[in-house]
Amino acid sequence: MKDYILEVRKLISPKLCEKIIQYFDKDYNDAGTVGTGIDKNVRNCLTRSLQKPKTFGEKICSNFVKEKIFNCVVHYQKKHHIDIQKISQLDILRYDTNKFKAGYNFHNDFGNNVNERHLSISISLNNKYEGGEFVFDLPDGHYIIPQNVGDAVIFPSNFMFSHQVNKITKGTRFALIGWVI
Repeated sequence: MKDYILEVRKLISPKLCEKIIQYFDKDYNDAGTVGTGIDKNVRNCLTRSLQKPKTFGEKICSNFVKEKIFNCVVHYQKKHHIDIQKISQLDILRYDTNKFKAGYNFHNDFGNNVNERHLSISISLNNKYEGGEFVFDLPDGHYIIPQNVGDAVIFPSNFMFSHQVNKITKGTRFALIGWVI
């Protein structure tokens, strides 16, 4: 199953990661889940969409990230022969140190109420935090993806790729997440 998890190192430069945080680190909403709504002991982060940029700088960053994601998706597509049409969602997430139990507990990205997700993408924007590991729950055990600034992980959104973000114990973790159909 690990063959279906694509790790891309340095997809986005550290300088651009800083710019993305600079432009988009505001106007967040509490992130919820389809099943439980907002429950900070299940999913504890803030979210903001990059799909409708408000400023020229946001638009440049958003378009650049979309282009980088499509480049990776094309590579993934060639290897696994899947049909990809568009990015259905692209968000920035902010995980802060706090008193709650979770970063985001094990979950799947695809389901009845979220069916425009065939591939999931997570891009790390910083590494000035502790905790926050990206972990898959695979049949042969937990598989931790070490991510540095600008690193991406791409994987199927279906039930076979349950994953979580561990609780942040120090600092703030920023990530871009997207889904492709």
